[in-house]
Amino acid sequence: MSVPAALCPTTCDIYRPLAAGSPLATGVVCQLVCELTAGRPAGAGGLQWSHYLVVNPSVDLRDGCTRAAGANALTYADGDGVVIPSGAGNTRYVVVWVETVQRGTPGEHKRAYLLRDQAAWPGP
Repeated sequence: MSVPAALCPTTCDIYRPLAAGSPLATGVVCQLVCELTAGRPAGAGGLQWSHYLVVNPSVDLRDGCTRAAGANALTYADGDGVVIPSGAGNTRYVVVWVETVQRGTPGEHKRAYLLRDQAAWPGP
């Protein structure tokens, strides 16, 4: 599935690792969606995010989530970084979690949950 045109797609640059000096991929078609309420569940712990990103299923986008052997708990670390829209000086996000949605169907795509890392504010 390509990113639906109705969602006003933009582009992003992918950095691996988050703080890499140059992008791994540039001009990746995506759609950024703000999810502040859903991404900040009440109580301690758990997955937290501020936005999610919809990308084509072929995009190589990775989170930094791991699980220690024999443990149920997940450890969230910085995954890839994305800059939206593409280009230096724009807002940077860290990838918290990546999932494949509608696997094996024509609507298959990836959803990456993001946490804003550095906002790009316009000058005065």
